[in-house]
Amino acid sequence: MGVNQTMKTTTHILICCLLPFGALAAETINAKNWQSHPEVLKIRSLYNEINAAEKAGEFKKDSRKCVLYGGSFEIDGTLYKDSKGKVRKYVVDAGSGDSVGRAEYYYDTNGIPRFTYRTRGAYNGTKKEDRIYFDEKGKHLYTSHKQEGPGYAGSDLEDSVENPSTDYAGLCKG
Repeated sequence: MGVNQTMKTTTHILICCLLPFGALAAETINAKNWQSHPEVLKIRSLYNEINAAEKAGEFKKDSRKCVLYGGSFEIDGTLYKDSKGKVRKYVVDAGSGDSVGRAEYYYDTNGIPRFTYRTRGAYNGTKKEDRIYFDEKGKHLYTSHKQEGPGYAGSDLEDSVENPSTDYAGLCKG
């Protein structure tokens, strides 16, 4: 076998081995494949990396608590910034006498929203959980939604916050 034939064979083997992964990456994310889809797995890796850095104390943390509407509504916000001052995680907790909600927003090193984990609950026993995934440009990829209970949702928290610093600065304005 000549050098050219060996290179062609090697190239064909590489293409055949990589084709299934590339095909899956190009496949639309849906209810059947979202947990194992390569794009979601990349975002999960980013999620794990950010939470590990938070636990290791690698982020600067800014927090504020606001009581609004005569004390009937509370909202807490926490920004987690890396050593370069980029927000990597933004957490908002909100609640009233009959409902609560929490949203954790995750950002890549470029400040692009990549993932939101949101939970909401209400006094009547309703529980909602959303996992919202975004691509490298911040475009929505997929939402996994679970709900238990009769249906009253609780706090309305955004799917995504493009500018967490601005949102954080305006939390107490109601």
